[in-house]
Amino acid sequence: MDRFQRILVCIGRPEYRQRMLEYAGGRSKLAKIKEVHILYVAEPVEAGAEPGEPSEELTSEALEALVNEHFKGHGDEKFVLEGVRGSPLIEPLRYAHDKEIDLIILGRHYGRKDDAPDDALLARRITRKATCSVLVLPDNYQITANAILVPVRDSDCSAAALETACDIAALTKAPVTALDVFYVGTGYSRVGTSLEEHQVLLEAAARRECERLIKRTDTHGVDVACECLPDLEGGPVPIIHEEIEKLSARLVVIGARGRTGAAGVLLGNVTEQLIQKSPVPVLAVKKKGECIGILRALLTLA
Repeated sequence: MDRFQRILVCIGRPEYRQRMLEYAGGRSKLAKIKEVHILYVAEPVEAGAEPGEPSEELTSEALEALVNEHFKGHGDEKFVLEGVRGSPLIEPLRYAHDKEIDLIILGRHYGRKDDAPDDALLARRITRKATCSVLVLPDNYQITANAILVPVRDSDCSAAALETACDIAALTKAPVTALDVFYVGTGYSRVGTSLEEHQVLLEAAARRECERLIKRTDTHGVDVACECLPDLEGGPVPIIHEEIEKLSARLVVIGARGRTGAAGVLLGNVTEQLIQKSPVPVLAVKKKGECIGILRALLTLA
């Protein structure tokens, strides 16, 4: 995966660390990543309090022990271990920008009654404002990539996501499916066609769109299946979740809309919902350097 040569693993919560580093170690071994940055962000020291000694979690010895367990014998990766105190939002964004990171890896809870919405919200906010791609790992994920699902439209954003998915598939041998969920509105009744006829026409258009996207994307020699499904209720995310289960997909790769100015904080409703609720890891692919204006404004206010 040439596009991800420098990865940043954020290990804020203790319960995420083992599996996140296991995942990152597996990716590093496959892709021959050049630099692995591991960042632990601790709560900031309260105003007026003495700084005191760093906690055990912040010491380089503790971080080195974790790294040696999951990256030993991999090759020539450069490892950078750092513990800082500050905002769990600001510090990863600042670090990723300063170190020219290509991919940030975050963790979150999944499927609990107390579903830790703060984790999902933090993952969404970091993905919104990051200047690089972000991989969000629910704590129930499985390491193996049985299949990769790519929700698409015929756009440059989806083309980047599909190329990234194929890049991963070339290494893992996982099948890739491009999924185009097309909305079926109610306007068909005004032109004298039935719902079934209208749906057939829309599906044909969606398939042409999907096949056009695949044709113009560098798939790295990977065969990509094209799946087009109707959205009858204006909610594509449940359909995507059903397809994840049907395919036994272990990774969703989706484009994150890059914007400038104030609109740069927006990802797109589908991407945001998947980041918060997907039962499998979600890789939000962004063009490196996007949202730089938003990040600079955020760091100025911090």
